[in-house]
Amino acid sequence: MSQNIDPPHATDTPEVKNTPEVKDTPEVKDTPEVKNTPEVGGAAAPIETRLVYGFLDAGKTHYIQDCILNDYFYKYGTTLILCFEQGEESYDPEALSSRRTTTAYYDGDKDVAEFCRCQIEQARPDRIYVEMNAMMQGLRDKFPACMNVTFSITLIDWATLSLYFTNFKQLMNQMVAASQQVTFRGCPSKDSLAQYSQPFRLMNHTATYLRQDPMGYHERAFDRFLPFSLEDEVITITEKNYIPFWLDALENPEHYEGKTLCFRDPLELRRSTETSPWYAGRVVMICCMADLQFMSFELESKPDSTPDSDSNGIRESALTGAPRRMINEGGWITFDALTRYGKDEYGRKQLKLRPSRILRAAPPEHLIMNSNSVQ
Repeated sequence: MSQNIDPPHATDTPEVKNTPEVKDTPEVKDTPEVKNTPEVGGAAAPIETRLVYGFLDAGKTHYIQDCILNDYFYKYGTTLILCFEQGEESYDPEALSSRRTTTAYYDGDKDVAEFCRCQIEQARPDRIYVEMNAMMQGLRDKFPACMNVTFSITLIDWATLSLYFTNFKQLMNQMVAASQQVTFRGCPSKDSLAQYSQPFRLMNHTATYLRQDPMGYHERAFDRFLPFSLEDEVITITEKNYIPFWLDALENPEHYEGKTLCFRDPLELRRSTETSPWYAGRVVMICCMADLQFMSFELESKPDSTPDSDSNGIRESALTGAPRRMINEGGWITFDALTRYGKDEYGRKQLKLRPSRILRAAPPEHLIMNSNSVQ
């Protein structure tokens, strides 16, 4: 039997509770640009830092301002200039402001690291230029860890080059050795720089050297000069041409692949341990007695199983008149050698010598070669 079912009354519907009022969502504003600021209680974020070396009035201020005004970095971030030296030329604050750049001058009242951290915290820069002071020893070592040095340049004014080279060579050596680029500003001709090629390449053989003429034109400062022909299959090396040969072999070992080198003036024979390879070379004074460098080449030969050979295959019988004691303790030798171009354990290009004739020699009159005098 069917049963009529009455529709549910409105009162049977579950009570709908009041829905909380939805408030207006706050307007999402543009996210501010994230700055390279030191983290609170932690390590600071690295900031690209460029160092500009040079003596007083070498053109550091002009160089830094010119770099900032002529690039487009300001579209992407801000720049801070830390100035540790003030010369005659000053920065243009209005022009730099248009490139989102601020300048801070070090007055010596604070610790260098504290000064840098304080300025970085205030400016929150994305990039830093540092106008270095040549007279402040160890300045770079005092910078906080957040200053990540990516480029270094030394500027040298042609008008004062001779003065500083003669009287402040050690300071000049420190700046050049720490730089990736060295620019001689205001130099009238390339020929006038030729006499400085060897001394500067000894200070830093990996740097790029540029000449800037009075009109602002740039070109390579030094041409390669060798007092012998690379076309010869047999090349004689003497004390007079040893340094230019060593520099060229260091930079371009492929120039000597398969050639025979005849060392007619004595070289010193050294090795660090009894199992280490032998090296033959000369001690050279770069700028002073505190800066000596053993400019040498590794000696190698095929393994030799004869009783009179040492662990590196250099036979005592090949050392005419040289007892085994001299081999173990080093000494002075002249020799001929075949050359091989290869790489060292770090993958760097290297020229190795395979002696074919070794003679014991008396030490030279001057045990240390002096590179201070301009050739």
